[in-house]
Amino acid sequence: MDRKLKLGVGAGIAALCIAYGGYSLLISGKDTPSYALQTVEKSIENHNKADFYKVVNLESILDDSYSSIVEGVTDADQSMTEDAKAAVKSFTEMLREPLLLILKAAVDSYIETGEFNKEENASIKTLLERTGLDKFKYRQMEGVAINPKNSNEATARIWVYHSELDEEFIFNVILQRNSNDEWQIVRIENLPDFITKLNSLRRVQLDKYLNESAEIINRHETVVTDSEQKYHEILARGTLGQTEIRTELKKLMLEVVKKDWDERKQELSALEVPNGAKTLHNLRIKICDAEIGYAEDYAQWMDDKKAETSKSAEDKKNRAKTLRTEEDSLYRRLTNQEWGYEN
Repeated sequence: MDRKLKLGVGAGIAALCIAYGGYSLLISGKDTPSYALQTVEKSIENHNKADFYKVVNLESILDDSYSSIVEGVTDADQSMTEDAKAAVKSFTEMLREPLLLILKAAVDSYIETGEFNKEENASIKTLLERTGLDKFKYRQMEGVAINPKNSNEATARIWVYHSELDEEFIFNVILQRNSNDEWQIVRIENLPDFITKLNSLRRVQLDKYLNESAEIINRHETVVTDSEQKYHEILARGTLGQTEIRTELKKLMLEVVKKDWDERKQELSALEVPNGAKTLHNLRIKICDAEIGYAEDYAQWMDDKKAETSKSAEDKKNRAKTLRTEEDSLYRRLTNQEWGYEN
């Protein structure tokens, strides 16, 4: 069995309970918490749904984890306003029961076949990526401890490595003994702590990208300002009907404007882009492409004097302007400037 937690919400949640993989346990009997933990792995390997549900109270796990998962998903989208996050959380609470049924059906499918239904896979994959539940590898289990105040409850401390955090995290998996004297996994005690820790890291990574990209953009905006001033100085000396004026403008567009946007694109492309900044980053690359296309078309227009070339240049300039408006709006949300303050 692959020690990496499997992709899918059932594997993402339930696997936190069985992440120890092939951990060798000393089992004194079937009525022990250790036996329940080992049974989870065997039931998934053998696609035995009946055995799985004997030792995993999935309804309890999903119900207990639901709010944390929803919060993790919304907080992971750092472009959302606080009002939007609150609205999403309120809406998803209304859909708790049907969504939990969908998640349970996904787990059923995974246990029975080893994979999720294709129509469910995309949404489940997105869910796990946002909550970080798709990036675990088992490290070790410290053991199972019976609660000294409640002999019907036990805790298993599962050590896992999370590739995005680049460190280990310990999950406290809670087991309870039912009326048949059988132990079941019922919840993951500190899942909210993990999601908070991960989202804090993502905020740090996002701020790092915003700061580094701002330095690049601000530096190149100086060239843009100087180029615009140079453009007007050239036109002030003559008209577009003069060959020497057109030659100067062509040179300005290719050797200064296009060159600078090419360099800006290369520098931005070299940055490490966290998931939370990918939409913003893609907008910025598209702006670079539009500005590069504008400079190329404008330079060509200085040669061929065709109306369609001029229109192509104008269209690309307008596209860059539209994209820049979108970029500015998204940037303000990511830096909380819409509420009058920055991080």
